[in-house]
Amino acid sequence: MSIDLRKRVIDLSKKATFAANKHGIESERAQVVLVLDISASMNTLYKSGVIQRAIERILGLAVAFDDDGQIDLLLFGTNAHQLPAVSLQEIEGYVARVILAQYKIREATNYAPPLRLLWKKYHAPQPVPVFVIFVTDGGNTDRTATSEVIRELSSEPVFIQFVGIGHEDFPFLHKLDELPGRFIDNAGCTSMT
Repeated sequence: MSIDLRKRVIDLSKKATFAANKHGIESERAQVVLVLDISASMNTLYKSGVIQRAIERILGLAVAFDDDGQIDLLLFGTNAHQLPAVSLQEIEGYVARVILAQYKIREATNYAPPLRLLWKKYHAPQPVPVFVIFVTDGGNTDRTATSEVIRELSSEPVFIQFVGIGHEDFPFLHKLDELPGRFIDNAGCTSMT
């Protein structure tokens, strides 16, 4: 790993730790999971380096808070795919080496498959809660199935932060944030342009 990249990730980790100290949660630990959209509309974000930089930023969070200092990573489009975990040792060139070399960024957008994979993987008792950052740039075609899985996940120690990127309003993500019938509030929504 280049010295500049390592320094950037460590600096991000220090910023995350500082913010946690301000809020009194510096001793909290969680499994950090990143779920990335690989639908066709995301192609430019992968090729331009935006997704690589996003993974680096989230790794900074994981270094500070994750129970093992790495990110579990899932891709989704039409289906879901579990990828190798991302750590400081594997971060450099991860998108080009692992994602773009093995997956085509041209699928449709279904949220339920990665959510089901999360439920399957984190269904059993976990040593720490699971914090999921779910990144997408558009609406999905499986809204009913997605709502059902979010309700099922609400009885597990899993919180999903949906992050909409792009210029949409993301009405369905906001609906998931307010979804009735959940055991606990297990989802949030934010958007970035």
